[in-house]
Amino acid sequence: MSRKRLDLSDLSLVIQTMTENSSSAASVIDELLENMGEDSVLAIMIMLDDMNIRGQQLTALYKLFGQNINDFYERVLSICEDDINRLNEESYSVCKYKAIYDGNSFDRMKNPDKYIFTDEERNELRNKKSKDRVQTILKNKSSTLRNDLYPSIGTKEALDIIGNMGFTCGYSKSYDDKDGNTIIYRVFYNEFGDIIYTNSLEKEDVFLYGQCKLNVVRKNTKEGYEDLGCNAYINIDGVVGYNIELREKPFEVYKKILDRDEPLVKNVKHIYYDSNLFPIPESLEAIKYKENDKNYKSIVIGEIYNLLNFKETYLDLDDGLKEIYKPLLDFSEEKAYDEIIYQLNTDKGIYTALELQNVLGLFLDKDKLVEAKDRFCTRNKHHFKIPKTRFLNPFIVEDPVKKDIDKRIVRVLSNKVGVKE
Repeated sequence: MSRKRLDLSDLSLVIQTMTENSSSAASVIDELLENMGEDSVLAIMIMLDDMNIRGQQLTALYKLFGQNINDFYERVLSICEDDINRLNEESYSVCKYKAIYDGNSFDRMKNPDKYIFTDEERNELRNKKSKDRVQTILKNKSSTLRNDLYPSIGTKEALDIIGNMGFTCGYSKSYDDKDGNTIIYRVFYNEFGDIIYTNSLEKEDVFLYGQCKLNVVRKNTKEGYEDLGCNAYINIDGVVGYNIELREKPFEVYKKILDRDEPLVKNVKHIYYDSNLFPIPESLEAIKYKENDKNYKSIVIGEIYNLLNFKETYLDLDDGLKEIYKPLLDFSEEKAYDEIIYQLNTDKGIYTALELQNVLGLFLDKDKLVEAKDRFCTRNKHHFKIPKTRFLNPFIVEDPVKKDIDKRIVRVLSNKVGVKE
């Protein structure tokens, strides 16, 4: 299905359509408006839309262009095909839509499949970003990239570096992917409670295979938290999360974070829990589901699955990792149902909930769904104190009661498990 056409008669509708429920994309557009003005922003939005770039893709492009709004604006005006290829490499795993350098909105309506990743294209991009890229750098023995944890090193050497940096492996699961490759998923931690999670391709001795990150969580006490060369953001409780790709010299960045000497976060609050800040160790079932279904829906379902199964996963953690994740034991199931209701509040979320039941092979609990709905309906824009709501999608700021979630819950609960609509 093609993305809907932009309504160019109303800038606010253009922006709402372009954000696709992404608050980070809305923030980028909001900053563009403040710096460039409405006419320039409208022109940029039309350019991006012609190339089929919206929502999470827009955020990914902003990161690729250095997270500087002036540079972003200039780079979009002079965007090249290599930029589009890089964007697709970064966004294919979180968005089913493909950016097209020579695309346009009229062609997209006539040929919608051209603007959506095929399974073959996803596999090709995945290999290019992981195995192929790793192997290329491995051949360059003189590469300066070997000074830090980077895809230029094999698994054994990487494990030594991580150990020397004070991290312990607290969770490890081995599995074979659909191509017969043996993968090991590991979660490491240190005395500060910082988390590294990795996937390694054991037969090829390739450590950084797939998504691998270092997560650091601190109380925000200083200015300029975004200037450390990594993805960093503050949540509404004043917690700053540093999300460092292991392909980006992570320990070089990590040292800068340690030098800031910001306070540790001792407790995780249920209301503000963010899986980007505190990633839950993945279950093999969720990993395999995401391996076989690589659209955005699979990521959502995988996370909910991990939350619902967290009490079982917790038993496999070592004592140190158990201590870090202990606060999540009491509310992991509640958080899973919160996420289901969050999805049901979107127009397409009901299909996610139905698919989730098919994946789990069990019915969702009605009482828990209703309780989660009641919690959700008490959280409005005043509670969260969201800044700059002017251009956020109505989904974020409207009263969820208007969405008639009760009827959606009934529809989900009436579904026969194992039967796809």
